[in-house]
Amino acid sequence: MGHCNELENDAAGCHAATDVSTRCRRPPATPSVVASLRIAAGTDSGASARRALLGPEAFAVVMEPLLGKRVGYVRPAGHVGDALIELATIQLFDTFGIRWRLQDVGDRADVDVLAFGGGGSMGRRSVHNYALRTQALSIGLPLVILPQSFADREDRRFARVFVRERASLDLRPDGVLAPDLSLGLAWPEPGPPVHDLGILMRRDHERIGRRLQLARDPEALCKTPAETLALAARYRRIVTDRLHFAIAGLHAGRDVTLLPNNYHKNRSMHETWLANLGCHFAESVEAALLRHAAQARHARRAAA
Repeated sequence: MGHCNELENDAAGCHAATDVSTRCRRPPATPSVVASLRIAAGTDSGASARRALLGPEAFAVVMEPLLGKRVGYVRPAGHVGDALIELATIQLFDTFGIRWRLQDVGDRADVDVLAFGGGGSMGRRSVHNYALRTQALSIGLPLVILPQSFADREDRRFARVFVRERASLDLRPDGVLAPDLSLGLAWPEPGPPVHDLGILMRRDHERIGRRLQLARDPEALCKTPAETLALAARYRRIVTDRLHFAIAGLHAGRDVTLLPNNYHKNRSMHETWLANLGCHFAESVEAALLRHAAQARHARRAAA
């Protein structure tokens, strides 16, 4: 099937899903916001959840040092892919019994340790997040960096730095390797796919290669993690250079091919974790489609 009309139709379909944890809006750190995050993460609901891509034991190295401490969670600036990480973070905090609160870096911290959320914002490339970490450090409490990628060096003195893929260890050699927290998200089993192929490509500064006119960006189609997961579940096969849309497709059990972005993040995440979870990697959309065609020929020969 072609993908262009499917994507146009899904622009409305994915917005039918609802979720409270958007990341472009940064609500104040109030008890009601924390409760809403827990509901979105499924930790305060009776909804059945499918098994995560990686079990809680894979995240013990990150979570267990926070046990017994009052943790102030500092939300990085980001978009819907980063919100998927946050959703998993809240689940894992509650799974491990960690006492936490949302921490505004402009407020007095009534906590023991600060935890800066995971993502791909380490270094000076993400100006706003660099400034957020500067503010967090100025509070004077230990600051733990949850699993992140480094686009360039950031040699500041953090209490501990967790790095989510091996290439970033070259930029932060004292980092501790740990999975992207979104791999620990538990989410309800999706229904069957309704489309064959979805090619969904980023349109920002991380894109490499030529822009595909008919390929939509998941960031433009979905505003929340729930919408992202729902959109990914609509396709049997996914080709994307959006890391967390690829991860959403893996959560749905789909055939996912991840393409490179403009630094090591996607390739290194694939080599470090995603290949073992069944994700494919290709250098271009064309290469991904050639693999699909070869699979189809093999299936036809097997059925003959």
